[in-house]
Amino acid sequence: MKKLITIFGPSDCKPGSSLYNSAEQVGKLLGENGFGIVNGGYEGVMEAVSKSARSAQGSVIAVTAEVYFGRGREANEYITKEVKVKSANDRLMELLDLADAYIACGISPDTLIEVATAWDYMLEHFMEDKPLILLGKEWRDICTILFAQDSYKGKEHLVTFVTTAEEALEQLIIKFGRQEKLPELEIL
Repeated sequence: MKKLITIFGPSDCKPGSSLYNSAEQVGKLLGENGFGIVNGGYEGVMEAVSKSARSAQGSVIAVTAEVYFGRGREANEYITKEVKVKSANDRLMELLDLADAYIACGISPDTLIEVATAWDYMLEHFMEDKPLILLGKEWRDICTILFAQDSYKGKEHLVTFVTTAEEALEQLIIKFGRQEKLPELEIL
C-alpha cells in the first residue's frame, strides 16, 4: 500500500525563495519515488510540494478547513484529492491521522504546533510512533532546548534531523523500503 507522508511547512514562503525551492525538491523526490503526499493544501510550502509532486506524477491529498474558506483561502491547483474539515484543529488531526510519516520543511508558528503535536501524541502514546523528519538546521537548535529537559531525555529517537530533501527521502526508504510507482488510486 502506498505510504502517505504529511508535509508541514509555512504558508508564507514565495516561489523562488530557498524554502520554496527546498519544498519543491521534497515533493519531486517523494512523487518520483512513489510516496503519496498529504498537506494543508494552500500556498507556500504546501503549494511547492504539491506542484512538484504532481509534475512527477505523484498524488497529493489536501486537508482544508472551512474556517479558512471564509478568509478567501482556497486549495491550490495542484492537489489530486481534497478532504474538507470544519476547523483548524480538525485539519491538524486529519493531517496526523492520514500519515505514515511526517516531514517538517521550514518553521513558522503553525509548523511548530504541528510538529509539537505529532511529537507529543507519540510521547503520550495517543498514536503509534511514526517517523518525524525535521528538515533544516534550525530544527536542531529548537529541539536542543527540549532535549536538555530531564523529562525529554531518552525520547530523541522519535525525531530525525536532516538538512536536505535527499536525506529525508533516504530516511523514508530506510523505514518503508522503496515504493512502487502506482497509478493514481482512490485512497480515501
